[in-house]
Amino acid sequence: MKQKIRKGILTYSALLFPLTFFFMSPYVIIMSAAYGIVNGSALFFGFLLLFSMIGSRLFCGWLCPGGAIQEQAAHSNNKAWNGKWKNSSKYIIWFFWLALVVFLWISNGPLAVNFFNMYSLDSHIFVIYMIVVTLIYVFALATGKRGMCHSLCWMAPFMIIGEKCADFLHIPRFRLKAETENCISCGRCSKKCPMSLDVVEMVKTNQMDSNECISCLECADICPKQVIKFGISAKVK
Repeated sequence: MKQKIRKGILTYSALLFPLTFFFMSPYVIIMSAAYGIVNGSALFFGFLLLFSMIGSRLFCGWLCPGGAIQEQAAHSNNKAWNGKWKNSSKYIIWFFWLALVVFLWISNGPLAVNFFNMYSLDSHIFVIYMIVVTLIYVFALATGKRGMCHSLCWMAPFMIIGEKCADFLHIPRFRLKAETENCISCGRCSKKCPMSLDVVEMVKTNQMDSNECISCLECADICPKQVIKFGISAKVK
């Protein structure tokens, strides 16, 4: 039942993507920063960082329209994305992109906050939207399950940093836990994971925290022995 609800929410998020696209755009934040404006996308990315300190990457697994598009592509290519540097490339992209945004803010200060700066629904934005959606779909189709989440997503690093901050500050956050002794190594969890994680190994070693885990709970739902649990808890040393 949880997965039906999750996929229903993802589908609805994808339907709303033409309206919410602006708030997730890495391009619009740059254009606004060039005029010394903190716009809606900047505030949204900041919210994701703060939210992840409690909710981890629940946004990725349950709300992200880009994730919904990729899970549709997985019906045609559900192989794991095993490219070299697959998980590292998004951090490189994010670093230079964020550095440019900060540089523009500093260069064009003092800053003003305008949540809807550059927000529009004209044909120009629609064309950009269609290009972005097509690129997300084609990249996932070419690379495998959630290829963009692994390699290109500019939002994931914010949430991963949020998780690290929560653990450093000993703030309880959403995480998976495992009853290792009950695992029968059936492999269903690893096969079902949309991020292609080796969940069996994570359970066996009792190391359930992963930067790439999107908290979708597919592994918990597919486990015949209900080995994988979840909830809000602090990191165990």
